[in-house]
Amino acid sequence: MNIFRIFIESSTAAQTIMVILVIFSIWSWGIFLKKLFDFGKVRRSTNRFMANYAFHKEMKEWGNFGIQLTDNPCGRILASGLEEFKRLKVRVSAHLMHQKETPKEHTFINELSDNVRLAMERTKTDEIARLEASLPALSTFVSVSPFLGLLGTVWGIMLAFLEIRARGSAHITIVAPGISDALITTVYGLLVAIPALIFYNIFRSRTNNFSNELDKFISEIYANLRKELLTLSQ
Repeated sequence: MNIFRIFIESSTAAQTIMVILVIFSIWSWGIFLKKLFDFGKVRRSTNRFMANYAFHKEMKEWGNFGIQLTDNPCGRILASGLEEFKRLKVRVSAHLMHQKETPKEHTFINELSDNVRLAMERTKTDEIARLEASLPALSTFVSVSPFLGLLGTVWGIMLAFLEIRARGSAHITIVAPGISDALITTVYGLLVAIPALIFYNIFRSRTNNFSNELDKFISEIYANLRKELLTLSQ
């Protein structure tokens, strides 16, 4: 089957639909290749950071991670938590200095320590949004492509019936062009939608798994930083 010959022999409407679908196909494959590269880069940099972090779990060592605090999601999350911790440390120290009745203010510190978690979660949201970039486009291709193919199908069948009415005959040579347009646009639509759906599900699954990993990392960092804040009141 010569798809170029079929394209040339198709009606203008069918050709327009097929051109749009080809653009969608090229676009979705471009997104797929770019996201593969992006996810691979993020995974490699995160693995390097976590390998280093596994041997340096003391807070006083975290500031020595250098560029690893900026070149991967976990590092940036840790950096935002440390930055918020330093601001809160000043507030807690000032608050305890002016206390006259009780030397320990665990309630106050617990409330402030939530800011550390919120700071890290905001950074996590930004990181996930960066990974999810272009996924809405894939979702759109999955939804729209079959409907464009269906539009071509309906258009081709309509042309076939118009030819039958105009010529008063249902001979195969009369209805064949319209039926051909109807079938080829459906094929094009499915050829675009099926890979796009596979790509979307792959990257959605990877994003969700990575989000869960970041949540665990945030919980661990939060517990350590909160413990450090509580030691200030002792």
